[in-house]
Amino acid sequence: MKKILAIIFALLIVSAPIIHWAITNPSNSLELMQTLRNSENPESLFLDSKNIEYKSIEYIQEEFNPNMITQITLLEFDEKTYLIQTTPGTKKMKIIAIEELPIEIREYFIERE
Repeated sequence: MKKILAIIFALLIVSAPIIHWAITNPSNSLELMQTLRNSENPESLFLDSKNIEYKSIEYIQEEFNPNMITQITLLEFDEKTYLIQTTPGTKKMKIIAIEELPIEIREYFIERE
């Protein structure tokens, strides 16, 4: 019995950070906007701290009233980039639209990499 309790306790300790990450990290665009708006530490949401624009974060946190929240994915193939718009805030994404990006917009996103 003690071994079983020790194993359960060890599993809880090991899985606690994973559970915390899964609960606290946004999984779609809608959750991201809500988290960004309410976060006291928005820097924790960024992969690279050099990409943080504090002016934009401040605007989102103070003036949060978006007309629309969209969720997009960009796929790049050789000389073409496609924008895929998906449903935000759902557990399973559904595609709304797919469009090939014009070269000017494609180049903008390539420069930001």
